[in-house]
Amino acid sequence: MQPLKKAVVFMLPVAVLMTACNRDEENPTPTDDNERITTATLSLTNTAAPTEVVTATIDGIGNAQPNVTNATLNLKVNTTYNGAITLLDKSKTPNVNQTDEIREEANEHLFVYTYTPATSSPASLTVTATDRDTNPSPGPYPIGITTSVRTGTASTGNLNVVLRHQPNTKNGTATPGSSDLDVTFPVVIR
Repeated sequence: MQPLKKAVVFMLPVAVLMTACNRDEENPTPTDDNERITTATLSLTNTAAPTEVVTATIDGIGNAQPNVTNATLNLKVNTTYNGAITLLDKSKTPNVNQTDEIREEANEHLFVYTYTPATSSPASLTVTATDRDTNPSPGPYPIGITTSVRTGTASTGNLNVVLRHQPNTKNGTATPGSSDLDVTFPVVIR
């Protein structure tokens, strides 16, 4: 009976160590943190009249009640705009331009723009990313810091902007990763 007790005493610590190792493999430590973003600004420049710039800003992202006072995009019908998004972290002094970090980590980020028309409005806004990352084949993939925005007929709706954080998983779709940003800009096209 004595050899059996020794075997149990020896096997118990081994079993505990093996179980602990398995937990680490199932729950790996994240390799890259999401960006802190408190302010998102969309700037759209009319390609036919470059002095016409439309901006919309959502401030206080992450707060219970973000400031959307200046969030509406008032656009012209049948017009093409060159777009750019700027993201800031105003929780730090001085403010941090997160757009620069996203550009540096372009192979890990993807902006997804989704326009949803109001119920009675036709879908009349398309957004196409104009910048690309340097991911190897089958990439490069879109980033979406810069865009081409095309309006159609007069309508209203919402433009949802999601920034996907996709370290080591970016494949050109919104599916892998987590969201650094998820905001909605009201749109009026007239």
